[in-house]
Amino acid sequence: MDHLNPYLDTHFSFDSPSSLAQAGVFDRRAAQVMGSAIGHYHAHTVREHLQYFDCDLQFPEPLRIEKVLPDSLCVVQVLDGQWQHRIDGRLNSYTTGTPHVLGLGERMQAVDTLAAGSHARMAGLRVAGGYLRELADEDPSLRALVELLDDGMTFAALPTCPIVGRLLEQLYHSPYHGPLKRLHQESLSLAVLVELAAHVAGRTAPADEAVRGQLDLAHEARRLLDAQLAEPPTVLDLARHLGVGETTLRRAFAKVFGQSMLQYLRQQRMELARTLLLQRKWQVAQIAYRLGYANPANFSNAYKAYHGHPPGMA
Repeated sequence: MDHLNPYLDTHFSFDSPSSLAQAGVFDRRAAQVMGSAIGHYHAHTVREHLQYFDCDLQFPEPLRIEKVLPDSLCVVQVLDGQWQHRIDGRLNSYTTGTPHVLGLGERMQAVDTLAAGSHARMAGLRVAGGYLRELADEDPSLRALVELLDDGMTFAALPTCPIVGRLLEQLYHSPYHGPLKRLHQESLSLAVLVELAAHVAGRTAPADEAVRGQLDLAHEARRLLDAQLAEPPTVLDLARHLGVGETTLRRAFAKVFGQSMLQYLRQQRMELARTLLLQRKWQVAQIAYRLGYANPANFSNAYKAYHGHPPGMA
């Protein structure tokens, strides 16, 4: 994240009231924290300059966080409870169950305050402004997000963009662990940015039920594929489970993600394989079986075709 971004990668789970100032959530050079909490907080950089976070916290005493926020974009959904902050004198309150976006085009002072007895369960993404501009230069479809930084500060609820909220909920409830969880977080985090950009640019009009249906169908299919990478369902079985025709499902997935389900599975398997190999904990054959390959030689051939070198050179 940008220099002196107050939020650090960390994880804690408190069973009794504990000081947030000592929890490693904030860079002390950019934030001051007063208050304690019970519950969990997790923040993880899923890609350089792109951080996912979630929490479920009870605040037994008044909470006050004074921080300097960098040029950045933050996408948040409060799943339960409440959250609010004041930036540049303006009070921003989050509506439970609705995704919100906060765009800052420059460094600004922010003060978060909650009363004793408050509760907050939420999930969100933090994206460095410079990184967002680089992405937009590479992919013009993301330029609408950069516009959220151009007015100094933009704060808005997105009640007509429920797909962003559903993606954040999927991130919060991720069933995975280890390397697969990191891949899942990166995939869904990038999907949030893509869907938000489309919404801001006006390409997801609320009345367009057909487009929304395709998006929902494609994302649900991807969630089911991610959950069964070792033994993925056939397209026909997946279509039957989702209550649509096989052709409808194939077209929706290809339109939303720009690749077939077979290509997506191959990509996810090979990226996970590379992550597992780099950890040096398992032999090639063990990884092959773990990813659903009955023959390690077939896995090695598939890995070489995808990465350009055999798994032994990872």
